[in-house]
Amino acid sequence: MKGIIKRNTVNFLIVLSFGLIPAVAAQFFVKEPATRHIHVRNFRYGKDPAAIKCNRGDTLVLTFSTDDTGHSFFLEEFDIDAKVSPGRETVEVFGVKDPTETPVVTREVVLIARHEGLQNYLVSKSNYRCHVWCGPMHAFEHGKLIIMPNTLLIFSLGCSLGIFFLWFFSFRTPSKPVHGIADEKEGYKDILKKNGILKTLVVSRWPQTILMMLAMMLVYVVILTSLFGTKMSGRNLGVLLMWAIWLFLLIAVLTPFLGRIWCTVCPLPFFGDLAQRGSAFTPAEGKKGEYKNKYSGLFLKWPRWLQNSWPKLILLLGLTTFSTTLVALPKVTGFAVIFLILLPTFLSLIFEHRAFCRYLCPVSGFVGPFSKMSTLALRNKSQKVCDKCKPHFCQKGSKNGWACPYGINVGEMKESTECGLCLECARSCLYNNVTIYSRPFGKELGTRSMSEAWLIISVFTLAIVYSILYQGHWPVVRDYINILDKGNWGLFAVYASILWTLALVIMPSVMFALSCAGKKFSGVKLKTKDIFPGLAGTLLPLGMMLWIAFVIPMLFVNVTFVMQSFSDPFGWGWDFFGTASIPWHQFLPGAVPWLQAVLVLGGLYFSLRNLKRTWIFQTTSSRQLLRLCLPMGLFLFASAFVMVFFFTN
Repeated sequence: MKGIIKRNTVNFLIVLSFGLIPAVAAQFFVKEPATRHIHVRNFRYGKDPAAIKCNRGDTLVLTFSTDDTGHSFFLEEFDIDAKVSPGRETVEVFGVKDPTETPVVTREVVLIARHEGLQNYLVSKSNYRCHVWCGPMHAFEHGKLIIMPNTLLIFSLGCSLGIFFLWFFSFRTPSKPVHGIADEKEGYKDILKKNGILKTLVVSRWPQTILMMLAMMLVYVVILTSLFGTKMSGRNLGVLLMWAIWLFLLIAVLTPFLGRIWCTVCPLPFFGDLAQRGSAFTPAEGKKGEYKNKYSGLFLKWPRWLQNSWPKLILLLGLTTFSTTLVALPKVTGFAVIFLILLPTFLSLIFEHRAFCRYLCPVSGFVGPFSKMSTLALRNKSQKVCDKCKPHFCQKGSKNGWACPYGINVGEMKESTECGLCLECARSCLYNNVTIYSRPFGKELGTRSMSEAWLIISVFTLAIVYSILYQGHWPVVRDYINILDKGNWGLFAVYASILWTLALVIMPSVMFALSCAGKKFSGVKLKTKDIFPGLAGTLLPLGMMLWIAFVIPMLFVNVTFVMQSFSDPFGWGWDFFGTASIPWHQFLPGAVPWLQAVLVLGGLYFSLRNLKRTWIFQTTSSRQLLRLCLPMGLFLFASAFVMVFFFTN
């Protein structure tokens, strides 16, 4: 253990030196400050210039105009909120810290491109936004101010190079041929073994049912406020609950740490389960001797040719294609949630088990693959006990619990992708052989099938596309998705075609090419169709970190709006908590690029680590292992390099 800690410490210091040395050196090459006159043109939905780059200490003299409605130049780090009105050359400049002060009316806004104290060297990127609602896509109107030298950019790119450097030279370690099989439960710790209270909570139905009811109440709040609340999405509680709070918690907290824990309390299958089982608490034996369907009905089997990840992938791509409409129009969010409640209930009257959750749910399509990375996993305690069990209580149910609604036998489960963590197996197993483990992050490797590999590649692609779409500063990109008030259906068709082609054709083709290259360079005796899913699995750590990097600003920018909307949920002038009219402040805006950079670097490290672990037992020497992994390793490095550049510059 001490050797591992020492080696990790040395590796960390090496990576840190790759970033610190050029970042510190850049501070000695700062250009002399100058005065720059810049005119900012405002329009729906963007600003021109969309990016202002200057040197540290420069004096920026800004003037403004608008092409259509009123807009704002909101730059929180410099305490500037300039209100721009049509037909006026002057602007009203409010202070961000205290907007109640009398505004200054001026033709020019002057700022010095310099921060106070240590931030002067650490904060290089700031976003300027619009703080005047100007249409349904108001939230997309922003630009960026980059102060050179960009310390974070230089530091992050250096660290990414250091991570790849260490990974490349790590192949020198296994100098002898490596054979064997990895211990699947290495590092797993049974968290229920010595915790009687936690085990009681897991086995009991009451805690799960109560949490599910609370989740159902929140769903009703989302529906009501989305349908009957204000049309301003940034002030609509339903939109903020769904796309700022819930999405952030799902991606950044629940999935990486607790896997599919959302599925444990998700209210969507509740009514369908009730219709099939006839009870929420008391299992009853069905006609076929299994504790699943008490009442007669169709309960057909899901079509065998659709028992894969393709339906989830198609539905996920369909929803994400119209994501801007979901976010920008509150009523669309409300109707979408209603649809997601009715569909699983309807399907439960036709198909057995949780057909929607298993084969269609877009949330499951996202959290399923990423649950392989989580630090929580449900497994059996002893494989021998499962091998001797003939009734298969976990799968078929018992007097203590219903049959697994996902059709899983715990004794055969080696990964977390399909397990909905409903906890029925922990109740139905009469041998007390089901438990929950904590484990290291990113433990599971590879994928089960080609359809799951395609799903992983698509979700990885969506993380990059979404980041560019929502956080990029290019107004022309947003024109391609603006079907709300500009009706750009032709451009939207181009965008949709590009998105689907990238997710379903181009990126999988790149992965296939990398599989072929690895096979050719290494001479490994594996089929390309076997290498392809393994390489797809290595995208998961980096993909998860990219998604977290994407949702962080979505919450941090809207924290104030969340507080306002909780106090006035329908936008009807209420003020329950006295926060309905508090001034808008972003949460730690200067820290966001740093968090995003660290996340991407962490994702690169874990993806490269898993890449090596995936094939270490399939190769005969360290040289063959390196040649097999190198093409994919270069792709992961290039992807991280580009995304670090995007988030920090």
